[in-house]
Amino acid sequence: MVVNQEFCDMHSHLLPGMDDGCKSVEESVRVLRSSYDQGVRQIFATPHYYPVETVDTFLKRREAAMQALSKRLEQVELPVPQICLGAEVAYRPGIGYQEDLEKLCLGKSRYMLLEMPSSPWSDEVVRSVRNMCSTKGIIPIIAHIEHCMPMQSRDVLMRILEQDVLVQMNAGYLLRFSSRGNGRRLLKNGVVQLLGTDCHNMTSRKPNMGLAMAYLEKKGMTRTVREITALSQSIFREAFGE
Repeated sequence: MVVNQEFCDMHSHLLPGMDDGCKSVEESVRVLRSSYDQGVRQIFATPHYYPVETVDTFLKRREAAMQALSKRLEQVELPVPQICLGAEVAYRPGIGYQEDLEKLCLGKSRYMLLEMPSSPWSDEVVRSVRNMCSTKGIIPIIAHIEHCMPMQSRDVLMRILEQDVLVQMNAGYLLRFSSRGNGRRLLKNGVVQLLGTDCHNMTSRKPNMGLAMAYLEKKGMTRTVREITALSQSIFREAFGE
């Protein structure tokens, strides 16, 4: 692990019963404890939002899940990261025109974690992202860019990245032998500015922020670790209203 360093996890599915992430409050507590042990001091809870339900219904479910988790955390009295609520918002045609889209931003900020299509991005996708930025004043954070980047043409990808957006990569991408080199290149070239674990549980998709940061340190990318940390913590402070 990286010593004397505290991190912010931009992407997690730790809220119990919200999606395909943690299934119980106890599992959520274990995820939080593991994250804390790896140096994570702030974490965004970003359950999946799909337009099969209204935004208000989603927010009510999210609040209930957070209340259940908070109650349990008060009982166990163990150190855990500070939690800020958000969502991983699935792209859909016309999303940039949705009236209540701002409610899905990270906390009180204008940042929103956006899950882009896994298929090739069309001109409509580019327009929707542009509209979110210019009309809504929302700053999209493209979630786990490594999932969708291989399917995009360089032209369309650059048209998205030229917008007022940030890009998040999953920490696990840096831990797999087959992808870690490309992950470092994306960071060095400035394509990616943020890391998140996208953790779902304590078995197949565990918290791994500390491991990824330690890997970057080992590869001499201490400055990158500091830049990622500074930006993510700045976003967290804004989202938390500090």
